[in-house]
Amino acid sequence: MEPGDLDETLSQLDESLAVHEAMSAMTENCREILDRFFAHDESYRTIGEALDLPAGTIASRISRCLDKLKTLLEETPPPTRPEAR
Repeated sequence: MEPGDLDETLSQLDESLAVHEAMSAMTENCREILDRFFAHDESYRTIGEALDLPAGTIASRISRCLDKLKTLLEETPPPTRPEAR
């Protein structure tokens, strides 16, 4: 593995951990909707049917939840790693 590859891998891991931490601070409703939409690639309609909500409501909630996630990520300080020896 090249040193640049390791840096990129660590950077991606840092980002993943930051998103995971921010998601854990969100409401269960937001976590479920974002998980269904992004991780399971479900449509607004499919999510809405599962949650008994109109597709437009799902679209609005996804937008609001993403705004909240962005805010949480901006408020989270970047992780610090020990310096390489």
